[in-house]
Amino acid sequence: MIKRGTPITRFPIMAKQTLDLYELYKLVVERGGLLEVINKKLWQEIIKGLHLPQSITSAAFTLRTQYRRYLYPIECEKRGFSTPEELQAVIDGNRREGRSTSVENTIPSRNNINSLSNLNSSFGNGLNMSSSSVFD
Repeated sequence: MIKRGTPITRFPIMAKQTLDLYELYKLVVERGGLLEVINKKLWQEIIKGLHLPQSITSAAFTLRTQYRRYLYPIECEKRGFSTPEELQAVIDGNRREGRSTSVENTIPSRNNINSLSNLNSSFGNGLNMSSSSVFD
């Protein structure tokens, strides 16, 4: 992740615990990827799958932000569900519908997606992830 330009300097925290990025990735991919989760408004399912309290009002926004920052490039490379351009089009469409989006510029470029070979060693340090088939 350091090579990609998005090192994890602080692990994401939600509900006073470290956010399990691997589980977040699995839950989103099982539902067809980030675009599907956004378009079908499946964030409540993701929140339940992560066993987060329903009372966190910003949970969907926070999960989407963390997913885009750390995991979306992996989804693009490994799964090819969508491209950053398609994601931007969905965000732009949501903005035209009157929904606010304050993280538009956190979409990684296609150039950054190509340098993910050291993902496992970059994640390590306390995240609950298996080593051999992390994102397969």
